[in-house]
Amino acid sequence: MEVTAARRSFLCDIGFWADRTALHEAASHGRALQLKQLIESGVSVNMVTVDNITPLHEACIQAHPNCARLLLEAGAQVDVRTIHGSTPLCNACASGSLECAKMLLDYGAKVNPSLTALTASPLHEACIQGNVEVVKLMISSGAQLEAFDVHFGPPLHIACAKGHVGCVKEMLKAGANVNSRAVYASDNLGRKPIDYTTPASPAHTCLMFYESNPLSLQQLCRITVRKMLGSRASEVIALALTKNRHKMDIDNERPYFFGDIGCWSERTEVHKAASLGQASELQHLIQSGASVNMVAVDSITPLHEACLRGQAQCVRLLLDAGAQVDARNVDGSTPLCDACSSGSLECVSLLLEHGAKANPALTSRTASPLHEACMGGNADCVKLLIAMDACLEAYDLYYGTPLHVACANEHTSCVKVLLNAGAKVNAARLHETPLHHAAKNMRVEMIEILVEFGANIYARDQHNRKPVDYTTPGSPSAVCLQFYETTPMSLQQLSRLAVRKKLGTRALKVMDQLHIPKLLISYLCYQ
Repeated sequence: MEVTAARRSFLCDIGFWADRTALHEAASHGRALQLKQLIESGVSVNMVTVDNITPLHEACIQAHPNCARLLLEAGAQVDVRTIHGSTPLCNACASGSLECAKMLLDYGAKVNPSLTALTASPLHEACIQGNVEVVKLMISSGAQLEAFDVHFGPPLHIACAKGHVGCVKEMLKAGANVNSRAVYASDNLGRKPIDYTTPASPAHTCLMFYESNPLSLQQLCRITVRKMLGSRASEVIALALTKNRHKMDIDNERPYFFGDIGCWSERTEVHKAASLGQASELQHLIQSGASVNMVAVDSITPLHEACLRGQAQCVRLLLDAGAQVDARNVDGSTPLCDACSSGSLECVSLLLEHGAKANPALTSRTASPLHEACMGGNADCVKLLIAMDACLEAYDLYYGTPLHVACANEHTSCVKVLLNAGAKVNAARLHETPLHHAAKNMRVEMIEILVEFGANIYARDQHNRKPVDYTTPGSPSAVCLQFYETTPMSLQQLSRLAVRKKLGTRALKVMDQLHIPKLLISYLCYQ
């Protein structure tokens, strides 16, 4: 059949939108009549784009239930995955379309598709979007309440992070684990929840009250019973109430989440010394026979602690004493990930010298060291990791590639390093490119750099918006993008892009070996 590219730029359309069929367009825009005519003419409903997106994915992400129904009735695969692992049900939950979600489940869609480093569960997507009815539907269909996402953790974390109180209530009623962290628990920066509040604010006063007032015996009993019942709580309690109609007076005071049930229980003196940078104390403990590989309840080692705090001297002592260089905590992070997160070039160098993997295997819980370095914005760490062959296209569930992360966090220096090393400028996550991030952040310099390296200014995200659509009319970033839309690249620039694309990640290594004038080499290296 004839395939047409939807929106082509002067650089061609390198990304999600190449090879989209008329069926994809009709499903995406909710043109049910046109879709029906195409199906009746014999067009395949399971045709995919270069990123494995089907018309059913398009209909669900744009919340077009009529189109979704036509596609399903015509035999569309209900659990087909995109290149990022998303199923149509994930897309329906992301768009908040209850009707699409119900329809997919009626046709046998899996509510718990297997998770990979690239995927979130339908329940995660529903909690991100904030549609309580969709969350209820997922839970009633057997969605796993503790499915783990690499950035936010379980769905309850996401609902809280996004401020969706209705979703939080539904998750807790269904038995979601509320004590993934407790009221006293410290995070990886050693801070309790109350430390993030403004003194004397309602939130601060509330947490102070809970810290100083113990729970009643009745409340403790309720929490204990609910914990024992877990995700079966609502079902079992409803059954008990059906059998026993006797009423009880319930004290509805707010629960107080007690105890230090989290990362920091069972931390050894070695952990504390490493975290605080007490090198002499740490050396004394090591010499007295203390284990350098003792882990806390979340598998955090003293080496993790030292790297996260940027304590290079302690890192050296631990490594010299035999600390496991690639030990993983419960979230899958290695000490190198933590060192990159803290932006400590010295710690990163030490770990790599001791054999740390620049590309540890990714799971649904982990980001790569290069992602962490780009989040922190340390260009020297990024350069060092790239020199050690860090994967430029390692994929993070929420941001995409390291280039997405650098653009989203407005780290222009990291963007330059990644692009010069051969990172794909038009890599996409759910249609969103690095240029979309730069446009949202109104970073003119970053926009110019990305376009110089071949960014597609016509690429559209999952909301069908181009980068320029995220800028303020008349702003420098809007003017910049409008200029590029109306001014084609010179043949010289296009030639440079073609050469760089051909060389890929080998560009900087082989450029000096080309038998061409040095001035031309400098141009190819964007110098």
